[in-house]
Amino acid sequence: MSKDKSPKKIIDLNNYEDPTDLSPKNLELGLWLANHQKQIYKSLIIILALIAASFLLYSGYGYFYYFVFGQEQDKILEQDVSGLDLNNYRLQNKPIDLQIGQAKVITTNSGSDFVVKLKNPNDKQYANFDFCFNSGDKEACGSGFILPGEEKNQLLISTNIKTTNQTVQFTIKNIAWQKLKAGDIPDWNTYALQRLNFTISDPKFSTYVDNVNYLEFDITNNSAYSYFEVPLNITLNQGSEITALNRYVVSGLNSREKKSIRMSWPEATNLGGTITVKPELNIIDASIYKPYSIN
Repeated sequence: MSKDKSPKKIIDLNNYEDPTDLSPKNLELGLWLANHQKQIYKSLIIILALIAASFLLYSGYGYFYYFVFGQEQDKILEQDVSGLDLNNYRLQNKPIDLQIGQAKVITTNSGSDFVVKLKNPNDKQYANFDFCFNSGDKEACGSGFILPGEEKNQLLISTNIKTTNQTVQFTIKNIAWQKLKAGDIPDWNTYALQRLNFTISDPKFSTYVDNVNYLEFDITNNSAYSYFEVPLNITLNQGSEITALNRYVVSGLNSREKKSIRMSWPEATNLGGTITVKPELNIIDASIYKPYSIN
């Protein structure tokens, strides 16, 4: 049998129709990549090695420059810093002392109440402190706080001190100043208005069939925050003169909630005058706020 000597058929790739829609150019590129895989791998290694070498040279130059010139510059900088007047810097940033008014004692059936007006002239610093009222040889002490720019009456209620001495001295002890963190409270006025948004409605004295006199008023929490408790400082004034003091703690006042308060205050009933009810909340203290999940 003779061998088939018919010429071989030459296939033209340009005329090839691939069922996967791959073009001849894509086939040629794939074939080139397959044939030059080792060269491409070696090229990548060389490029990465050059990049690593350049970083090594740069860091080596940095170390060399520091050991030759940097140490001397550090010594010069230390000498310059040592020349700063740190005491002067501290004095310039020291909080301004609280402004303290005239302390007053008010005699009650059970003892004495004390009050003094305080003002914080610092608009970016607040303070926690201990304090004492001294009347003659008697002393009554407590603790308090004051917010940035706040003016308030510091009360000490229902002490068992009995005194006829109307001369009272007020002393602040262990005051701890803190500066507002701009990242947490960028605008103090807005921060305070959002949290101290309460309405006190129509405080008045009323007498019921038991012949007991009560102070009554409504308090509404207009803020978006709920509080475990809201302490209230209550003063009775005749003109600018404070004639009676009291304090009441509203328990569990939620956001948008309104509560009606009735409290016995026999010492103030027959005095007459203007009734002022003011919340005393340390709104910087996170522990006073109720979580949203608690009602």
